Amino acid sequence: MKTLLTRVEGEGSIVVVEKNGYIDSVVYEITEAPRFFEYIVLGRDMERVVDIVSRVCGLCGVSYSFVAAKAFEKCLGVDVDEKVDMFREAIHLAERVKSHVMHLFYMNLPDLVKTKMFTDFLQRNPEISKHFQNVLLWSRKAMYTLGGRFHNVVNIKIGGVYRFPDRDSVKKLVEELNNVSKSFKEFASFILSIKPPDEYTKRSFNNIHLVSLYSQNSRYPHHNDKLYLDKELYTISEFFRNTVKTSQLPYSTALHYRIKGVESYIVGPLARFNQHYNVLDKEVRAFIEMHGWKPPLNSVLFSYVARIAEIYNTLLILEDYLDKLSKGIELATDTDIHAKSSKLYGTVCEYAVEAPRGILYHRYNVDKEKVVSCDIVTPTAQNLASMSDIATAILRGRKTDTNSIDIAKKIAISFDPCISCSVHTLKVRIVNIN
Repeated sequence: MKTLLTRVEGEGSIVVVEKNGYIDSVVYEITEAPRFFEYIVLGRDMERVVDIVSRVCGLCGVSYSFVAAKAFEKCLGVDVDEKVDMFREAIHLAERVKSHVMHLFYMNLPDLVKTKMFTDFLQRNPEISKHFQNVLLWSRKAMYTLGGRFHNVVNIKIGGVYRFPDRDSVKKLVEELNNVSKSFKEFASFILSIKPPDEYTKRSFNNIHLVSLYSQNSRYPHHNDKLYLDKELYTISEFFRNTVKTSQLPYSTALHYRIKGVESYIVGPLARFNQHYNVLDKEVRAFIEMHGWKPPLNSVLFSYVARIAEIYNTLLILEDYLDKLSKGIELATDTDIHAKSSKLYGTVCEYAVEAPRGILYHRYNVDKEKVVSCDIVTPTAQNLASMSDIATAILRGRKTDTNSIDIAKKIAISFDPCISCSVHTLKVRIVNIN
């Protein structure tokens, strides 16, 4: 039995392994074609690398540029002006809003309201659809105003940015934000009020770890060089170099990440929400709880609740940031990167940022001004093992029927695997091992 999985960014296949007529295991077979970014940057100046890596992902380009700049700044000892860094964070947070709201409408909503496509909902409920469009268009406008583009933004550089928008443009974003926030709350209230299907309520990750970046100064996690594995604090180097082991499985060209090579873990909005709910703005927590939700969210199928909380929280942060930025900001004096980088010999530059889908880790080995090695660990790659483990835990022992296949699809959609750089569709294949 084969079927196409829609509403994901990319392609692969679901393999359902049957034993004696019942599901024994589920595997998400991802065919990740070589993209060569870790090789393209070799021999390049660090400043050029920040722009190049923005092309890795069409949805999360800001995350890639931002984390690369942060990694190089850390090992160069570059202190970025507080307002300049706030400006860069604002670009990155606008990307989070855009990514999350698109996922909610195009991917989550059809399952919740039981329509085949988002276009069916668009015709059935144009008012809620209009609220979604208001949020999406504002987030695109924010990215364009702040970053010069609404995707693959290249306005971030080591030590700062290339340009700032005029003050009136930023003020316009602030003025529009009040109506956008109202639209978001209408859209979010509609989604949170829907009674989820029965399969959503089944606990789906009893033995799977949660990993998110360290929350500093009572802030919701954004970027850092430390992370939480459940309740334990690790440096990103200790975690990605020593704790997590990678494997290349025969059915997939993508790397799979497991703790000690055995245990899977989750990164992304669900992990952030469950681990850092207490530092969300109290207005956000009141909104979530008013609709009958509270942590922990015990099923990955409830990731949409975490995305709603994150959008709300992000809009509040952006309101504060943009208000401050609208009062004026000047370009800081350029740092002499060449003078600083000429002193680097075999230096490791590494950092991590919370991209919309989870922790994005960059590690560069730099010799003078040139990158001599590069390691990029994406959120999707880290979630692949847990996707298969969760689907197997939920579906093992069930008949391979349409409902089981639908659940396997919903699990993949809940993770929002951004595999579009490599593939285009996801088919289901049944393998009998009797």
